[in-house]
Amino acid sequence: MSVIAAASASLVAKDLRDAQDSARVLSNPDKGWYHHYYDNSLGKYLGSDESIASIPNMHHLFLRFAWSFLEPEEGKFNWALIDDIVGKWYPRGVKVSLSITCNETGIKYATPKWVFDAGAKGNIVKARWGDEIVEPQIDDPVFMEKLENLHRAIAARYDGKPFIVDMTLASLGNWGEGHYSASSHIKVPLEAIKKHIDLYKRCYKRSRLTIGDDWIGNNLDGGDLEEGRKYVVKNGLAYRDDSILVEWHYFAKVNQGKDSLLRPEFFDDIYPYAPGTIELEHYKSTLKSGSWKGRNGSEEGAAALRRALKRAHCTYLGYHGYADEYARDNPEFLREMANKVGYWYFINSADFDPKTGRLTLEWENRGMAHAFKRYALFVKIRSCDGKFERVFPIASADNRKWEPDTPVSETYAIPVGDLPSGEYAVSVLLKKTSPKGEARPIELGFKEELRDSGGFYKILKFEK
Repeated sequence: MSVIAAASASLVAKDLRDAQDSARVLSNPDKGWYHHYYDNSLGKYLGSDESIASIPNMHHLFLRFAWSFLEPEEGKFNWALIDDIVGKWYPRGVKVSLSITCNETGIKYATPKWVFDAGAKGNIVKARWGDEIVEPQIDDPVFMEKLENLHRAIAARYDGKPFIVDMTLASLGNWGEGHYSASSHIKVPLEAIKKHIDLYKRCYKRSRLTIGDDWIGNNLDGGDLEEGRKYVVKNGLAYRDDSILVEWHYFAKVNQGKDSLLRPEFFDDIYPYAPGTIELEHYKSTLKSGSWKGRNGSEEGAAALRRALKRAHCTYLGYHGYADEYARDNPEFLREMANKVGYWYFINSADFDPKTGRLTLEWENRGMAHAFKRYALFVKIRSCDGKFERVFPIASADNRKWEPDTPVSETYAIPVGDLPSGEYAVSVLLKKTSPKGEARPIELGFKEELRDSGGFYKILKFEK
């Protein structure tokens, strides 16, 4: 069915704004909050299951930990670090994102000692907080060989699984972020960055790959910077930005609290094809520095953060702390962002011509990004006496084209045929369909009472 325009004299029109609800938190897929779990160590930010589950629209757990924890001996893997989390959370609708690091400022051998014993070259350096760590030389052939073996093993077990959100490139830099600002301060050349990207691309054929913006922005300049950005796009990588609201940038003279999104243009690069992920600075650090102050950040931080998130077309947002503490201090902000990150759909008006079957809907996306997955639209026409009901799939609708803050009117051809005389209701359903068992209705910004048990929203009535 193609999108068509026009209407006739029999048109039934309804303004739906009074039926909207922008306060209720919608539980929708492929967007939302995430929780740092195993944040560099195996004990940080775990929190209680209840506190994590209480976060509105909790999308995934970000599992970030050292290679040496996963593969303490060559070829012997502690898969329980991942499998136990998946087994507990995926049945509850919460996925996982993986980030296996090679450099930690508080762990001497983030890259396992056996890698160096096998001949990989490394440098002993002091981290910012005084810990002595061993950094692998970034393009050492033994290191690269063992690293690829690691990721081939991970990919064989998890690549493309429905519970995997993405794999974050984490083989370079402190905490996998691509920079060495807390240890050796080295800069990584473009060719080395390309080698690491290529390694991940060889291993992961189905899951999305995400790279920290510092991989490119902190190491490269001039022509190499431009080439690095193009290489990210060429390989279809998504970006994440780590530590928004970090003190050193938030309070910089050139910034002065405007926001702390260093490279918004990077997120513009990927926006056509991949979601943007934003990690906030450690919550306790923002409280200490004052970049977040007051309930829900009302005195400092929230306004700047809203600007940064919108500018980055944010789809996934991590609060980077303990769930109970963040929820205690920021309940309204949690609810607000649960809706606003990613897509957030409303229907402002509906016009229907019973004679021609033409239905016009004005859609509005009040979120921060378009959706990156296409959902199926269905229209149901049901007689009020319950004797007639038909559901029509609308093949022409493509929600990925509904951009934020740009209402879109679409007209669909509904092959209603000759309806018996009577009173009818028109309802709509937007649905995620998936062969992986993840089918679910997409919640729209309507009052809850308009939705039936199948996820359809009743938008208007007509008589024939």
